[in-house]
Amino acid sequence: MDYQLYFPPITLRKVFRKEHSPSPSSSEITAHKSQLPVEKTECGNDLIPPLCSSLSKPNSGRYALHEVLAWGDDMYDSVQKGLHLMCEKKMDMNSLYHLQWPASLSAFFEAAQEQFPILTCYQDLWPARDFAKMYLKNKVGSDKAKVKMRSRMTDND
Repeated sequence: MDYQLYFPPITLRKVFRKEHSPSPSSSEITAHKSQLPVEKTECGNDLIPPLCSSLSKPNSGRYALHEVLAWGDDMYDSVQKGLHLMCEKKMDMNSLYHLQWPASLSAFFEAAQEQFPILTCYQDLWPARDFAKMYLKNKVGSDKAKVKMRSRMTDND
């Protein structure tokens, strides 16, 4: 039986020009960042909506949470560390954010709102959600990598 190599036609690949990118530009992100309050805890009805673009990878049109929130290094670090600890207490650390139980997410958001009142200035506490998403993604990914490395080491023995 003869086999021939198959090469997909080049026409299946699409190249998008930069001007048609659906992601916000860095100037749009910077403009949105300058409108955010730094340490405001009394927000009233003026809640800050979540950004339309995806989190992470700022060079590809997405946003970096540290830059968008503009809280300052000390405040950002303390909120980040506190929310990471809450993730460990309230959520399943072996599952990504979208696979978490609703009760776990509710407990996480209640604790986050109580410990960090600044989060109440944001619609649906979206900074807490984004911190949790990234932390769980990184944690699950690093745990999978460790398991994979251990299995390689035992296979080589």
